[in-house]
Amino acid sequence: MKNRKYVLGLLVVALLCVSAAVKAQAPGPEKLSFTFHDVTISGATEVDSYAINNSNILTGDYIDSSGTQHGMTCKLAPSTGVCTSVTNIDDPNGTKTLGYGINSSGDVVGFYLNSNGLDQGFLYKGGNFTDIGPAGDVSQANGINDKGLIVGDYYDPNSGVEYGFLYAGKKYTQLAIPSASATVAWAINSKGWITVFETASGGGEPWDAYLTKDKGKKFTKIDVPGETYSVSHGINAADNICYTAVNSGGTEDGALYYGGKYYTFDDPSGTNTRADGLNSKLVMVGRYGSGPSGGNGGYGFVAVTKK
Repeated sequence: MKNRKYVLGLLVVALLCVSAAVKAQAPGPEKLSFTFHDVTISGATEVDSYAINNSNILTGDYIDSSGTQHGMTCKLAPSTGVCTSVTNIDDPNGTKTLGYGINSSGDVVGFYLNSNGLDQGFLYKGGNFTDIGPAGDVSQANGINDKGLIVGDYYDPNSGVEYGFLYAGKKYTQLAIPSASATVAWAINSKGWITVFETASGGGEPWDAYLTKDKGKKFTKIDVPGETYSVSHGINAADNICYTAVNSGGTEDGALYYGGKYYTFDDPSGTNTRADGLNSKLVMVGRYGSGPSGGNGGYGFVAVTKK
Protein backbone atom coordinates (compact mmCIF):
# COMPACT_ATOMS: atom_id res chain seq x y z
CA MET A 1 0.00 0.00 0.00
CA LYS A 2 1.53 3.27 -1.06
CA ASN A 3 1.63 6.27 1.24
CA ARG A 4 0.42 9.49 -0.32
CA LYS A 5 1.02 12.71 1.58
CA TYR A 6 -0.41 15.99 0.44
CA VAL A 7 0.37 19.16 2.42
CA LEU A 8 -2.07 21.98 2.00
CA GLY A 9 -1.65 25.65 2.56
CA LEU A 10 -4.50 27.54 4.12
CA LEU A 11 -7.28 28.54 1.77
CA VAL A 12 -7.74 32.16 2.86
CA VAL A 13 -11.40 32.98 3.08
CA ALA A 14 -13.56 35.81 4.31
CA LEU A 15 -16.75 34.48 5.85
CA LEU A 16 -19.85 36.58 5.47
CA CYS A 17 -20.63 38.91 8.36
CA VAL A 18 -17.28 38.24 10.06
CA SER A 19 -15.17 41.28 10.82
CA ALA A 20 -11.44 41.54 10.15
CA ALA A 21 -10.81 41.67 13.89
CA VAL A 22 -12.65 38.41 14.45
CA LYS A 23 -10.84 36.75 11.56
CA ALA A 24 -7.49 37.76 12.99
CA GLN A 25 -8.37 36.03 16.25
CA ALA A 26 -9.81 32.89 14.65
CA PRO A 27 -8.27 29.69 16.03
CA GLY A 28 -6.60 27.08 13.90
CA PRO A 29 -3.16 26.31 12.51
CA GLU A 30 -1.52 27.91 9.51
CA LYS A 31 -1.90 24.69 7.58
CA LEU A 32 -3.09 21.12 7.86
CA SER A 33 -1.43 18.02 6.48
CA PHE A 34 -3.46 15.13 5.05
CA THR A 35 -2.09 11.64 4.42
CA PHE A 36 -4.14 9.56 1.99
CA HIS A 37 -4.57 5.81 1.52
CA ASP A 38 -6.91 3.77 -0.63
CA VAL A 39 -9.37 1.76 1.47
CA THR A 40 -9.00 -1.96 0.71
CA ILE A 41 -10.87 -5.13 1.59
CA SER A 42 -9.31 -8.48 0.74
CA GLY A 43 -10.90 -9.90 -2.43
CA ALA A 44 -12.92 -6.76 -3.20
CA THR A 45 -12.78 -5.16 -6.63
CA GLU A 46 -14.16 -1.83 -5.34
CA VAL A 47 -14.73 -0.24 -1.94
CA ASP A 48 -16.88 2.82 -1.25
CA SER A 49 -16.30 4.48 2.15
CA TYR A 50 -18.98 6.80 3.55
CA ALA A 51 -18.68 7.17 7.33
CA ILE A 52 -16.31 6.35 10.20
CA ASN A 53 -16.77 6.46 13.98
CA ASN A 54 -14.26 7.24 16.71
CA SER A 55 -13.27 3.56 16.99
CA ASN A 56 -12.34 3.67 13.27
CA ILE A 57 -15.23 1.39 12.33
CA LEU A 58 -16.08 2.19 8.73
CA THR A 59 -19.34 1.73 6.90
CA GLY A 60 -19.98 1.79 3.17
CA ASP A 61 -20.16 -0.92 0.55
CA TYR A 62 -17.90 -3.12 -1.54
CA ILE A 63 -18.07 -5.32 -4.63
CA ASP A 64 -16.77 -8.85 -4.19
CA SER A 65 -14.90 -10.96 -6.75
CA SER A 66 -18.18 -12.29 -8.19
CA GLY A 67 -19.47 -8.77 -8.84
CA THR A 68 -21.97 -8.73 -5.95
CA GLN A 69 -22.34 -5.52 -3.98
CA HIS A 70 -22.59 -5.66 -0.18
CA GLY A 71 -23.17 -3.08 2.50
CA MET A 72 -20.58 -3.49 5.21
CA THR A 73 -18.78 -2.43 8.33
CA CYS A 74 -15.10 -3.08 8.94
CA LYS A 75 -12.25 -2.15 11.24
CA LEU A 76 -10.19 0.39 9.32
CA ALA A 77 -6.50 1.04 9.91
CA PRO A 78 -6.17 4.74 8.97
CA SER A 79 -2.39 4.46 8.63
CA THR A 80 -2.68 1.86 5.84
CA GLY A 81 -6.28 1.92 4.57
CA VAL A 82 -6.64 -1.83 5.19
CA CYS A 83 -10.05 -3.06 6.40
CA THR A 84 -10.32 -6.14 8.59
CA SER A 85 -13.16 -7.79 10.55
CA VAL A 86 -15.54 -7.15 7.66
CA THR A 87 -19.24 -7.69 8.37
CA ASN A 88 -21.66 -7.81 5.45
CA ILE A 89 -24.83 -5.75 5.90
CA ASP A 90 -27.31 -6.98 3.30
CA ASP A 91 -30.90 -6.05 4.08
CA PRO A 92 -33.04 -9.18 3.51
CA ASN A 93 -35.91 -7.10 2.10
CA GLY A 94 -34.00 -6.00 -0.98
CA THR A 95 -30.76 -5.77 -2.89
CA LYS A 96 -27.77 -3.45 -3.25
CA THR A 97 -27.42 -2.35 0.36
CA LEU A 98 -25.24 0.69 1.18
CA GLY A 99 -24.15 1.91 4.62
CA TYR A 100 -24.10 5.72 4.85
CA GLY A 101 -23.82 6.54 8.55
CA ILE A 102 -22.52 4.94 11.76
CA ASN A 103 -22.47 5.96 15.44
CA SER A 104 -20.23 5.04 18.38
CA SER A 105 -22.31 1.93 19.15
CA GLY A 106 -21.82 0.62 15.63
CA ASP A 107 -25.44 1.20 14.59
CA VAL A 108 -25.60 1.72 10.83
CA VAL A 109 -28.05 3.57 8.59
CA GLY A 110 -28.24 3.56 4.84
CA PHE A 111 -30.54 2.32 2.11
CA TYR A 112 -31.29 -0.70 -0.04
CA LEU A 113 -33.22 -1.27 -3.25
CA ASN A 114 -36.64 -2.77 -2.59
CA SER A 115 -38.59 -5.18 -4.82
CA ASN A 116 -39.72 -2.24 -6.96
CA GLY A 117 -36.13 -1.10 -7.47
CA LEU A 118 -36.68 1.98 -5.26
CA ASP A 119 -34.52 3.29 -2.41
CA GLN A 120 -35.60 2.35 1.11
CA GLY A 121 -33.82 3.69 4.19
CA PHE A 122 -32.86 1.29 6.97
CA LEU A 123 -31.36 1.05 10.45
CA TYR A 124 -29.11 -1.90 11.27
CA LYS A 125 -28.84 -2.33 15.03
CA GLY A 126 -27.97 -5.39 17.09
CA GLY A 127 -28.07 -7.56 13.99
CA ASN A 128 -31.61 -6.49 13.11
CA PHE A 129 -32.92 -4.37 10.23
CA THR A 130 -35.65 -1.74 10.55
CA ASP A 131 -37.03 0.28 7.65
CA ILE A 132 -36.54 4.03 8.09
CA GLY A 133 -38.40 6.72 6.18
CA PRO A 134 -41.97 8.03 5.92
CA ALA A 135 -44.25 5.18 4.84
CA GLY A 136 -44.91 4.89 1.14
CA ASP A 137 -42.13 7.26 0.10
CA VAL A 138 -38.75 6.63 -1.50
CA SER A 139 -36.19 7.24 1.24
CA GLN A 140 -32.56 7.09 2.31
CA ALA A 141 -31.21 7.18 5.89
CA ASN A 142 -27.91 9.04 5.81
CA GLY A 143 -26.70 9.78 9.34
CA ILE A 144 -27.13 8.65 12.96
CA ASN A 145 -25.76 10.10 16.19
CA ASP A 146 -25.01 8.47 19.55
CA LYS A 147 -28.50 9.27 20.82
CA GLY A 148 -30.00 7.28 17.96
CA LEU A 149 -31.35 10.31 16.11
CA ILE A 150 -31.44 9.63 12.38
CA VAL A 151 -31.43 12.02 9.42
CA GLY A 152 -32.02 11.36 5.75
CA ASP A 153 -34.17 12.31 2.81
CA TYR A 154 -37.34 11.14 1.10
CA TYR A 155 -39.39 11.84 -1.99
CA ASP A 156 -43.01 12.86 -1.51
CA PRO A 157 -45.00 11.66 -4.56
CA ASN A 158 -47.92 13.93 -3.67
CA SER A 159 -45.92 17.15 -3.87
CA GLY A 160 -43.20 15.87 -6.18
CA VAL A 161 -40.60 17.33 -3.81
CA GLU A 162 -37.63 15.74 -2.06
CA TYR A 163 -37.35 16.62 1.63
CA GLY A 164 -34.89 15.94 4.40
CA PHE A 165 -36.07 14.33 7.60
CA LEU A 166 -35.15 13.93 11.26
CA TYR A 167 -36.33 10.72 12.92
CA ALA A 168 -36.54 10.89 16.72
CA GLY A 169 -38.74 8.94 19.12
CA LYS A 170 -40.68 7.30 16.27
CA LYS A 171 -41.56 10.75 14.94
CA TYR A 172 -40.51 12.27 11.63
CA THR A 173 -39.76 15.96 11.34
CA GLN A 174 -39.63 17.34 7.82
CA LEU A 175 -36.57 19.40 6.91
CA ALA A 176 -37.06 21.76 3.99
CA ILE A 177 -34.71 24.55 2.97
CA PRO A 178 -36.93 27.49 1.93
CA SER A 179 -37.37 27.71 -1.87
CA ALA A 180 -35.20 24.61 -2.45
CA SER A 181 -36.37 22.11 -5.04
CA ALA A 182 -34.75 19.29 -3.07
CA THR A 183 -33.36 19.07 0.48
CA VAL A 184 -31.05 16.32 1.73
CA ALA A 185 -30.09 15.89 5.42
CA TRP A 186 -26.76 14.04 5.60
CA ALA A 187 -25.31 13.88 9.12
CA ILE A 188 -26.13 14.74 12.73
CA ASN A 189 -23.73 15.20 15.64
CA SER A 190 -24.17 14.74 19.39
CA LYS A 191 -25.52 18.30 19.75
CA GLY A 192 -28.24 17.61 17.22
CA TRP A 193 -26.65 19.87 14.59
CA ILE A 194 -27.56 18.63 11.12
CA THR A 195 -25.70 19.12 7.85
CA VAL A 196 -28.11 19.70 5.00
CA PHE A 197 -27.69 20.51 1.35
CA GLU A 198 -29.87 21.82 -1.42
CA THR A 199 -29.86 20.30 -4.87
CA ALA A 200 -31.69 20.93 -8.08
CA SER A 201 -34.66 18.69 -8.79
CA GLY A 202 -33.43 15.14 -9.38
CA GLY A 203 -30.23 15.68 -7.43
CA GLY A 204 -28.23 17.60 -10.01
CA GLU A 205 -26.24 20.80 -9.67
CA PRO A 206 -26.36 23.49 -8.31
CA TRP A 207 -25.61 22.49 -4.73
CA ASP A 208 -25.56 24.71 -1.65
CA ALA A 209 -24.55 23.64 1.87
CA TYR A 210 -26.47 24.46 5.03
CA LEU A 211 -26.46 23.75 8.75
CA THR A 212 -29.47 23.63 11.05
CA LYS A 213 -29.11 23.63 14.84
CA ASP A 214 -32.83 23.71 15.69
CA LYS A 215 -34.43 20.83 13.78
CA GLY A 216 -35.01 22.83 10.64
CA LYS A 217 -36.49 26.03 12.03
CA LYS A 218 -33.51 27.95 10.67
CA PHE A 219 -30.94 27.04 8.02
CA THR A 220 -27.55 28.75 7.81
CA LYS A 221 -25.66 28.64 4.52
CA ILE A 222 -22.14 27.23 4.97
CA ASP A 223 -20.77 27.02 1.43
CA VAL A 224 -17.02 26.56 0.95
CA PRO A 225 -15.62 29.94 -0.12
CA GLY A 226 -14.03 29.98 -3.57
CA GLU A 227 -15.94 26.91 -4.76
CA THR A 228 -18.80 27.03 -7.26
CA TYR A 229 -21.02 24.50 -5.46
CA SER A 230 -20.87 22.94 -1.98
CA VAL A 231 -22.31 19.85 -0.30
CA SER A 232 -21.98 19.59 3.49
CA HIS A 233 -21.45 16.00 4.60
CA GLY A 234 -20.02 14.61 7.87
CA ILE A 235 -20.05 16.61 11.12
CA ASN A 236 -18.31 15.53 14.32
CA ALA A 237 -18.75 16.36 18.01
CA ALA A 238 -16.43 19.39 17.68
CA ASP A 239 -18.58 20.78 14.84
CA ASN A 240 -15.91 20.16 12.20
CA ILE A 241 -17.50 19.50 8.82
CA CYS A 242 -16.27 17.75 5.70
CA TYR A 243 -17.53 18.61 2.25
CA THR A 244 -17.75 17.77 -1.38
CA ALA A 245 -17.38 20.90 -3.50
CA VAL A 246 -17.25 21.69 -7.20
CA ASN A 247 -14.59 24.13 -8.38
CA SER A 248 -14.68 26.55 -11.30
CA GLY A 249 -13.19 23.88 -13.55
CA GLY A 250 -16.15 21.60 -12.92
CA THR A 251 -14.27 18.94 -10.91
CA GLU A 252 -14.92 17.97 -7.30
CA ASP A 253 -12.72 18.88 -4.32
CA GLY A 254 -12.87 17.63 -0.76
CA ALA A 255 -12.97 20.28 1.95
CA LEU A 256 -12.72 20.44 5.73
CA TYR A 257 -14.06 23.16 8.01
CA TYR A 258 -11.82 23.25 11.09
CA GLY A 259 -10.99 25.96 13.61
CA GLY A 260 -13.17 28.52 11.87
CA LYS A 261 -11.34 28.05 8.55
CA TYR A 262 -11.80 26.04 5.37
CA TYR A 263 -9.22 23.73 3.80
CA THR A 264 -9.63 22.16 0.37
CA PHE A 265 -7.84 19.01 -0.73
CA ASP A 266 -7.71 16.38 -3.46
CA ASP A 267 -6.58 12.80 -3.29
CA PRO A 268 -3.36 12.90 -5.33
CA SER A 269 -4.19 9.58 -7.03
CA GLY A 270 -7.15 10.90 -8.99
CA THR A 271 -9.69 13.61 -9.73
CA ASN A 272 -13.13 14.31 -8.24
CA THR A 273 -12.49 13.94 -4.51
CA ARG A 274 -15.61 13.59 -2.36
CA ALA A 275 -15.30 13.74 1.43
CA ASP A 276 -18.29 11.99 3.00
CA GLY A 277 -17.53 11.34 6.67
CA LEU A 278 -15.18 12.16 9.53
CA ASN A 279 -14.70 11.31 13.17
CA SER A 280 -13.56 13.35 16.16
CA LYS A 281 -9.91 12.52 15.39
CA LEU A 282 -10.32 14.28 12.02
CA VAL A 283 -9.94 11.00 10.15
CA MET A 284 -11.92 11.49 6.94
CA VAL A 285 -13.29 8.96 4.48
CA GLY A 286 -14.75 9.37 1.03
CA ARG A 287 -14.18 8.54 -2.61
CA TYR A 288 -12.30 9.81 -5.63
CA GLY A 289 -12.56 9.09 -9.35
CA SER A 290 -15.23 6.91 -10.91
CA GLY A 291 -14.02 3.48 -9.80
CA PRO A 292 -13.39 0.31 -11.78
CA SER A 293 -17.10 -0.48 -12.11
CA GLY A 294 -17.68 2.60 -14.24
CA GLY A 295 -18.93 5.20 -11.80
CA ASN A 296 -20.65 3.01 -9.21
CA GLY A 297 -18.97 4.96 -6.45
CA GLY A 298 -15.27 5.55 -6.98
CA TYR A 299 -12.17 4.49 -5.10
CA GLY A 300 -12.60 4.67 -1.34
CA PHE A 301 -10.00 6.67 0.56
CA VAL A 302 -9.06 7.51 4.13
CA ALA A 303 -7.30 10.78 4.94
CA VAL A 304 -5.52 11.29 8.26
CA THR A 305 -5.38 14.95 9.29
CA LYS A 306 -2.28 16.25 11.05
CA LYS A 307 -2.23 19.64 12.73
